[in-house]
Amino acid sequence: MTHRPATPSHSKIDLLRRRLLQGIGLTLPLSMAGCAGMTAPGPGRSAPQGASVELLYYADTLDALAPSIPPVAATRIGPSSRMGRAPWATGAGISAIAGVTPPDFSTTPRAATTRPLGGYATLAALLADWRQRLGEQRCLTLENGQCWNGAGLGHLSQGDGGVASSQLFGSDVRVSSEERVLWPERVEALYRRYARPVLGRSNESATAAGVVPVSYFERGGARIGVVGATDPYAADESRPLDAWYLAIESGVAKARASADLVIVLADTGTGPGLWLAQRLDQADLLLCARGQDFWPTLVEVDQAHGGRLPVCFPGSRGMGAYRIQARSQAGRWQFEATFLPAEAKQLSSAAQTQRQTMATEVGRWRAPYADWLDRPVGRAPEWLWRRDATGGSWDALIAEALSGGDPGTPTLSPGLRHDVVLPPDATLTRDHLLALSGGHAALVFPVSLDHAALTGLLERAADQCFGTPILLDNSEDLPRLTGVDWTCRYGAETGQRIQLADAPRTDFVTWSARAHPSSGEPLWQLMERHLQQRDTRPLASPNRPRMPFVEGHPGWHPELRLES
Repeated sequence: MTHRPATPSHSKIDLLRRRLLQGIGLTLPLSMAGCAGMTAPGPGRSAPQGASVELLYYADTLDALAPSIPPVAATRIGPSSRMGRAPWATGAGISAIAGVTPPDFSTTPRAATTRPLGGYATLAALLADWRQRLGEQRCLTLENGQCWNGAGLGHLSQGDGGVASSQLFGSDVRVSSEERVLWPERVEALYRRYARPVLGRSNESATAAGVVPVSYFERGGARIGVVGATDPYAADESRPLDAWYLAIESGVAKARASADLVIVLADTGTGPGLWLAQRLDQADLLLCARGQDFWPTLVEVDQAHGGRLPVCFPGSRGMGAYRIQARSQAGRWQFEATFLPAEAKQLSSAAQTQRQTMATEVGRWRAPYADWLDRPVGRAPEWLWRRDATGGSWDALIAEALSGGDPGTPTLSPGLRHDVVLPPDATLTRDHLLALSGGHAALVFPVSLDHAALTGLLERAADQCFGTPILLDNSEDLPRLTGVDWTCRYGAETGQRIQLADAPRTDFVTWSARAHPSSGEPLWQLMERHLQQRDTRPLASPNRPRMPFVEGHPGWHPELRLES
């Protein structure tokens, strides 16, 4: 028996596009530019005189308990119509587009390898340090999605580690995220233990567990309304996209009616986050997550009424937090954003001591699982990394495991962005392997595709990466494919991007963090067995598609790949 990949059908995407074009105006223009300080001039309430609010924001910590190399995309290519616009750039393009000199770790993968960041104890001490410096009465700590899952601790503790981490970080509010899919039977109890507002789609049982569309806070002389926007492509999301959008719009309108400052926490991915920013003209600030992108400044997004909405991209794996200052100036909100890297040398002496205490606490959570998670399963044959539009070395290692070491066995993998960057000869553990699927078991299964089906699958993936509306972006890069050569013309029309040589039906070995076949081996388990049997031969280069006419795109810097 074969299983079809868990991707929406081409006809469904076309139907959604037509429905949205007719219903909520997808043809609004989009223009984005980075800016460290900006005013939100929307049609909402004016900012109270003298109000001064400090926002501390992080997202996508992904079980990165210890400091690690920040995952920086080797190539980050968005729609060709948005060439030269944030956040679709890497390398020198970031400086040119953002108009500022970015932190060295955010520019290239090579630079990132010189500066490990994060770790839960360091991030928690950083947040506590800044709350103490700025004054608790002025600070609001905001947590977006994918902070309770990501690797081994979440997988084995079934969310207990996530609750503990949010409490350690001192978050005041968070968005309902991946935990709903991973541990549906436990999620209400987890939310009650978190004991702070969780934002998302509310029903009777969810409301009883503390899930609300909007939550309100008083800080720095202002009433703040925080609205949650959950992942439109979550496995448990049954609403049509227009209903999903209208619910968020309603939440923003509700917040606007009684709040001075309206913030949207968008656990939606980069494209849908920007799409929302174009339309939510009663919001003052939008904070993105799930796309796992980092941008060194706030990004301004043009709206239909003529205003601009600031958007933040905070990065992933606990590499740091954004401090966003909201000041009332002439009745309007003025925002200034500074990224605070999570590294020990940035902490005060008191925070250094607190970090040690917090590290002991994090170790205590992990202790019951440490022997299992830290079991050595192999060594890195070279630099291992993943973030890339077309495929990194982790993807080549996954393909090798899927094929059982037989290069003649075709494989198909999703373009997930969960990344753990490791140097050559590093010890590989089960924790690393679980991180590759964001903490999902990710079962392996066979799939049989003929020429038309494979072309359709690749066209849909290219449409999500490079097409319009950007609402269709599902926070994945192009699929990773072996055994079949293909070409992707990213700037071509919808349905005409993929060129695939004629071939008979092909039987692939594949896996998915979304699909739930009736049987199959978890990806981490398959990889562990493969690594334990693997010799010291070099890793084959990833089988990437040809992408003509991309040279010159600000996100196309193949010479910066770690393997080169």
